Amino acid sequence: MKTKSNSKRYITVLTLSIVMICIFVSCNGQKLDETVQQAYELRMNGQADSAKVLLEQVISDDSNNAAAWFELARTKQHIGLGNPRELVSVMEDVQQFAQNAVDNKPSNVIYQYYKANVDFFNLYVAMRNEDFSAEFKKASDSYKSVLNLKPDYHDAKLALIELYAMVPPEMGGDASIAEIYVQELEAIDIVYGAKAREIIMPEDADYVEFWKAIAEKQKNNAEVYEALGKIYLYNENIEEATKAFEKAISLNSDKNVLHVDLGKYHLMQAGRDSELLISLAPQVESEFEIYLKSQPEPIKPLKAFVIGQLANVYFRKGDKEAGSKLKEEAKLLDPNYSKAFGTPSQILFAPPNEISRVHNFFFRPF
Repeated sequence: MKTKSNSKRYITVLTLSIVMICIFVSCNGQKLDETVQQAYELRMNGQADSAKVLLEQVISDDSNNAAAWFELARTKQHIGLGNPRELVSVMEDVQQFAQNAVDNKPSNVIYQYYKANVDFFNLYVAMRNEDFSAEFKKASDSYKSVLNLKPDYHDAKLALIELYAMVPPEMGGDASIAEIYVQELEAIDIVYGAKAREIIMPEDADYVEFWKAIAEKQKNNAEVYEALGKIYLYNENIEEATKAFEKAISLNSDKNVLHVDLGKYHLMQAGRDSELLISLAPQVESEFEIYLKSQPEPIKPLKAFVIGQLANVYFRKGDKEAGSKLKEEAKLLDPNYSKAFGTPSQILFAPPNEISRVHNFFFRPF
């Protein structure tokens, strides 16, 4: 499986704001929490900068407001994705804000899981250094803290398996620990167990047959068909990947974002070859357009992200006029839409009081 081997190789309305701020000054604690929800809604409607102003005022009034620190961390990350060149430095603040949320409410597993994901991101960045063992310990300890709060948070255990399986032993990795976690998940849940086992399977294993066998046992599980589709993508079998993704979406319409993965697959195939991109552009555009018109309707930050990706396709094809028009459309939806290639994680967009059942592999493109 080419991608996995590569992974191991490179383990690589100001007015509205002012009005609301005036209201917040005299708010009590309960009202401040309602304000955090308002800030979240602002961000989901393309006003992350205004949300940031509101949350900073909340924290100025009450520096112990864990919910405000949590949402400020996510807002800062959201804004940072709009400028990838500054994202690494921004993530230092995000990490501290997430830590502040955890420190002020250590029993909240939502805050702890988000912080763990931030710690994993910072570990991933640190892997360019000779020694990143401290970052590994921080990330692994964070996920263990999640499991201490909620032992059945299987997504956190998947992250630990990835950490221990993919990071070199001299930096903290340990294949035997990964195996223990895998067996624990296999004993509890067939799908999570399969996801766990896949992480540590040998590179020459038949991943397609592995997931097809799981699909025979779990015929109506969208997660299984998503996993099978991604294996087909890694094997460069776009036809079968599309079939598997369509099955996943038919079982769970929230999986419509898989159309974005199909579009990005074609973009990756084109690489930096502008001539090849021209021939693959129709497939990219088709998948992105299907997603944009799908139900449930994509949230504005993700809609803007995909339109921004489309804009880049047109720019690369040499159609600056169409590219510029799409770029402006994306900015109208969300001025801070992500400029990164990877689809922003749903953990950024889940309601602030909702446990996020999301696990994103850091060492894979999909």
